[in-house]
Amino acid sequence: MRISRIPQAAMYVSMIAVIAGITASGCQRSPDATAATPAANTPPMHSLETTDIKNSSAAAGTALKVTVSLSPKVAKKAAPDDVVFIFARATSGPRMPLAIVRKQVKDLPTTVVLDDSQGMNPQVKLSSAPEVIVVARVTKSGMADVQDGDLEGVSAPVVSGTKAVSINIDKVLTRQKTPMAPHGYR
Repeated sequence: MRISRIPQAAMYVSMIAVIAGITASGCQRSPDATAATPAANTPPMHSLETTDIKNSSAAAGTALKVTVSLSPKVAKKAAPDDVVFIFARATSGPRMPLAIVRKQVKDLPTTVVLDDSQGMNPQVKLSSAPEVIVVARVTKSGMADVQDGDLEGVSAPVVSGTKAVSINIDKVLTRQKTPMAPHGYR
């Protein structure tokens, strides 16, 4: 493998870890929190790269402008290089992200456009969902699986046809500990 291909290979490995993390996060969070399920295909390389409004071209169908800010009450818990995942998932049906963008805390506040081109599975599109929830999560690990201390903001359900939504990252996430039943059974 040529040296110039090493960063690209590392990015693909990182994207696979992100998908696995989003999948695993559903088992580690409180019932009212949002999560995702596994994708059938890994996302294309460009799907998680930084997307700005001026250089984003919305795919045919739904495009949702998302403005993300970091609440001053949790800002001290985030470092400028921490990763921010901004994603939309259907409120019902498959829980995998329908569109996802990766940013950094130093980019906040920011506005991105989520559309079908950022999907993780070409058969499951943002434009096909009648209602979505948009999540913005700050993670120190750079992975989408929830770790104690991650920060998150979640929108109310957004109906199809909505053009813009704002999210304020204002919650510190902690994993729910499930008490063990007698003899280690759950």
